[in-house]
Amino acid sequence: MSIFKKIATAGLFGLITSSTAVAGSCGYEYCWGAVGSAANGAYGWAHSYFSEQEAINAVQQSCKGQCTEIKSFYNTCGAMARSPSGAWGWAWNSSREVAENQAVGYCLQHGNDCRVVVWSCSK
Repeated sequence: MSIFKKIATAGLFGLITSSTAVAGSCGYEYCWGAVGSAANGAYGWAHSYFSEQEAINAVQQSCKGQCTEIKSFYNTCGAMARSPSGAWGWAWNSSREVAENQAVGYCLQHGNDCRVVVWSCSK
């Protein structure tokens, strides 16, 4: 093998291994997730997808097309809260607990008795 081929091979190997080091634990640079819910009680979640659209499609499939609100995120956690009156809120944060608390807080701005109905983390 020529010296140029050895250098090119080593460079390619270094590029591949360094890109893996910065990827999320799901193996992609952007680990997409999504949460969704509906006032009728339907909900769905997705995590560790290569693209935003794949995560959204997974939520739509898991809630059998009934979710009226779907929100996506990457490399973090997302949560959605709902009130019996139909109010809802959602948030994302690196901490699941913080995302849940913020989602409830946003929901409470428009309704009462808000509770987390779905969460997911995609890191």
